Amino acid sequence: MAHIVYVDLSAKVEHWQTDSVVAVADGFAATYLIPAQVKQQARRLLLDLHGRKSVTYRALALFVYVGVRQHLGQIRQIVVDQDYTGAEVEGTIKNLLLNLVRADRPEVSSGFVQIANIKGSRADRLERRVFAREVTPTQIVTWNEMESILRRK
Repeated sequence: MAHIVYVDLSAKVEHWQTDSVVAVADGFAATYLIPAQVKQQARRLLLDLHGRKSVTYRALALFVYVGVRQHLGQIRQIVVDQDYTGAEVEGTIKNLLLNLVRADRPEVSSGFVQIANIKGSRADRLERRVFAREVTPTQIVTWNEMESILRRK
């Protein structure tokens, strides 16, 4: 059964000195802790690969992808929390995420990824609890995992 999943991130991506939590929920639930050190390494590699252009949005798409990639076969649609507003910004984030997803599921349409305010959702609540260290994340993301995604062709 394919699910619509909601994805929320703790804090702003560009807070490079702070751990981030990615929460994916509905149909199933999973949380991923991305340590600040891993975020910083990802930022450096993103800068090396793509320059300064859209590094924050590339990181956001990457972190969301890390949260959904193991579940892509179960997902009908991804709804990402609207942390950054504006049609151009949202379009950029959506396209960057679609590029990552299509490496695994080339058939998905542009409607596969949506951006909306999901405050109060199960993903939002999970992300907050893990970020506050009230519950343990499903997984702690390593640099090796992140690097393998960024370097794949």
